[in-house]
Amino acid sequence: MRTTRIGRPRHGVRLAALLLLSAACGRDTPTPPTAPGSPASPVAPTAGSIPAEVGAWLDANVHPFDGAHLSLPHDDLEFLRDLVGDARVVALGENTHGARDFFEMKARILRFLVEEMGFDTFAIEATWPEGLRLDRYVRTGEGDAGSLLAGLYFWTWNTESVLEMIEWMRDHNEAGGDLGFHGVDMQYPGMALHLVREYIGFVAPARLDYLTGKLDCLTRFANGPDGRRAGPRYREQTEAYRAECGASLEEARALLVENREQYETAGGADRYAIVLQSLRVAYQYHLQAVGEQSRDESMAENTGWLADRIGPEGRMVLWAHNYHVSAQPGAQGFYQRRIFGDDMVILGFTHEGGSFTAAGFTEDSSGGLRRTGLDAFELDPPVEGSFEAYFAEAAAPRFVLDLRRPLDDPGSAWLSERRLSRDIGCCYNPERPEGFWRDMPLPDWYDAIIHFESTRPTVVLSTRPPPTW
Repeated sequence: MRTTRIGRPRHGVRLAALLLLSAACGRDTPTPPTAPGSPASPVAPTAGSIPAEVGAWLDANVHPFDGAHLSLPHDDLEFLRDLVGDARVVALGENTHGARDFFEMKARILRFLVEEMGFDTFAIEATWPEGLRLDRYVRTGEGDAGSLLAGLYFWTWNTESVLEMIEWMRDHNEAGGDLGFHGVDMQYPGMALHLVREYIGFVAPARLDYLTGKLDCLTRFANGPDGRRAGPRYREQTEAYRAECGASLEEARALLVENREQYETAGGADRYAIVLQSLRVAYQYHLQAVGEQSRDESMAENTGWLADRIGPEGRMVLWAHNYHVSAQPGAQGFYQRRIFGDDMVILGFTHEGGSFTAAGFTEDSSGGLRRTGLDAFELDPPVEGSFEAYFAEAAAPRFVLDLRRPLDDPGSAWLSERRLSRDIGCCYNPERPEGFWRDMPLPDWYDAIIHFESTRPTVVLSTRPPPTW
């Protein structure tokens, strides 16, 4: 999985069909970060009342914390030392992309892990090459943080909470830290292709026309600096066209590989590695379009590449949706378990009530979808018998629950059963809240859960991306 070979990695999987929700919520070309599918079909609640001993068991076993904001002292998070242990990767999920408290808590955990446990790398479910600009910002202060954040192209991250975290990262580095910012997604190939062309123009200008020609088959369908594409979708082209384009991209890679020594001498080994990975990320876009590699497998591959880059002593915090970080088959976390094994700890996020931000949509009379724009929505009450309904029995309004303990006593037996849990992602239909609950075996997919009694919606910023790459 960690290879930078442009061809298909060892653990290739067929791309799952893009489902209704993702198609309804994204820009024209890529899909925004979301759970991998549309709202589930309406589900029946799990039958049965909650045993009386559940509340007492939760109170005895959860780790309450005082609040979510990253400015809070570390005292109430000391339990994270044992929970994380020697793990190289801590993956932080979210069952909706629009809960401010989730974002603030993830930033708070990042700060704890950096300041108290030596973590030095932050990676997020966002565009890989554009993440390089934010890495430069947090290390040097170059650029405008708000504009660069918008330049990740996802409204979900373009929020007050994430911007505040980035500014804290910059302050940390300015005070002598060495914390990096990275994206691991591959949905926007435009800047990745640009970086390859720019590099060849620097190290081998005589080969620029050749290289540009090899990349053109994908470039013409790629996004511009604003994140939008000008023409039709690459995935809508003929199978023959895409096969020929894949071969052309392989030839572009061959140019880089065959001239590695010359190019590293001219531009440095570090920049060469970045450009080779840029081409790989663009090729992953092609692989997704032809159904040879899923987005989640590509994100796991890119996370593995980053782990190799920071070395065995490097430690990483990964930020993504609950689905992506989970160990369920087909998810990013599933592939990362193959890479990291027990060196990765997965924390999912849940909430009982409150509100969240989402891209709204409704169904029209013909069964089609109509977008209603970004808005704040109220959560429906926990479904009877769901994990959230059980978590509501705890006295603490916010807590962390380690799921790796034995679950064989009367107070915890419910955790070992498949139950419903909320699963929203980027988009929401307030007319069908029952469709956003999903049956899952929580301890099989997550090592711990961070639960909130109530959450607030994120504040989405209106900042625009930089006009050029």
